[in-house]
Amino acid sequence: MFKRINRKWMAVLVVMMMLGVAYAVQTVLTATALKENNYAVVAGDLALPSTACDNVNGNAFAATGREILLVNNPDAAPHTFTVTSLADPFGRFDTSLTGYSVPATSLAVIYLNTLTGWRQANGQILLACNSNLLKFSIIQVQH
Repeated sequence: MFKRINRKWMAVLVVMMMLGVAYAVQTVLTATALKENNYAVVAGDLALPSTACDNVNGNAFAATGREILLVNNPDAAPHTFTVTSLADPFGRFDTSLTGYSVPATSLAVIYLNTLTGWRQANGQILLACNSNLLKFSIIQVQH
């Protein structure tokens, strides 16, 4: 009987693990509105939050075509990130941001104003990385 119970629990555990992988949800990033120089700045207004890359589930953010992706690598070793591409109207994929290497202790920045081939059906841009030491910031241009 003990073996029978263990097998049942093992089967339940395997199913739960499979569902967890199948339904993994990306960590959502929130864009920070870029302030203009005619704005009456108060303390803390110009701070740019960053979020550690979720190297297990990935990250996502809502894309309007006015976002700047800033990737900070504070580590002493290079790390990579990927912006997930999908087929454009001609069936082409853009792999230029697949496994993009950010050198040690440096930044990578790209303006994601072209959404064709990048924005998913749900309106999001998907990000992945090989290390949670990378930090993502999303800056949204207001004009």
